[in-house]
Amino acid sequence: MNAPLITVVVAVYNIEEYLHRCVESILNQTYQNLEIILVDDGSTDRSGKICDEFCYDSRIKVIHKSNAGLGMARNSGIKTMRGEYVTFVDGDDYLEDYMIERLYHDLAEANGDTAIGGFVRVSRKKKIVVPNPLRGKALSQPDIIHKILVPMLGYAKSDDNHLEMSVWKSLFSSQIIRDCGIFFHSEREFISEDIIFNFDYYPHARRVVMSGCNGYYYCDNSGSLTTSYRADRFQMQKKLYLELAERTKRMKIYHESSQRLMSTLVSIARYSIKLEQLYAKTNGREKAWINIRKICEDDLLNNILSTHDVFGSIPSRVINYLIKKQYVVLLWIVMSLKNKFNV
Repeated sequence: MNAPLITVVVAVYNIEEYLHRCVESILNQTYQNLEIILVDDGSTDRSGKICDEFCYDSRIKVIHKSNAGLGMARNSGIKTMRGEYVTFVDGDDYLEDYMIERLYHDLAEANGDTAIGGFVRVSRKKKIVVPNPLRGKALSQPDIIHKILVPMLGYAKSDDNHLEMSVWKSLFSSQIIRDCGIFFHSEREFISEDIIFNFDYYPHARRVVMSGCNGYYYCDNSGSLTTSYRADRFQMQKKLYLELAERTKRMKIYHESSQRLMSTLVSIARYSIKLEQLYAKTNGREKAWINIRKICEDDLLNNILSTHDVFGSIPSRVINYLIKKQYVVLLWIVMSLKNKFNV
């Protein structure tokens, strides 16, 4: 089997604590024909210097740029990549040594242009394997749209085939990306740049292989983009919801996507309220209460909660009810207990 060049784009920003682990896990891959692009996105700690220290390996190229966010850092890698395939790694995560070889083997064996694996979610307390629910299958159009892209939008009531939409854990065709002029949007524009990238990419994929490889270790590090506080989190998710609703309507898949889109928006509303309570000591209780009330009063959110069956666990349904009724005091009490017991 020929071993084509595969590009690994690593976005790096103020992660000196984790960077050695990440890069060494890439250098130690059993698949060796790699181009490794480390993109230092204006780090203010030692991350940029650590990137340079790895240049002893000829496969590594370092790009230093001013800070513009994760999506723009990945775009710097896309602009310079030479590989036939490309995968994206966040600099505070790491890989099992067989990951790239396994993804490429599965892709090549099924004559695909794209491969999607599972992953392992790593927290301080435990590791949870999250396998690809469609592992072992190879899908062509239009199944790529209906069975891969749509499930990336969130959970559906009668379906357990939800796919994590993040681009890490996947192997993409560089030719599709180049020919179609696909780049990441900034997370400062859309809170999830990955799902927008997927909507730009997967309509052009010819054959996508669903791999049983779980070699990507996604680390829930304190302070990451997904776990850190931001006052506009819900509003940014609402903006993303409206964008994806329009895209799915244009693609004529809104009917099968709407429940997933709504469940995701409601889930982020709950999470945003939880973070408001958690960070109230830092931001001030008055500000937190104002922000919680704004979420509860949002017209789009209220319309969804009032007119659609937003499924979920019993605790989630209780919180949904409290949001709909705008019971801010009760929400505060519930979220304080959830934060206290980390649930």
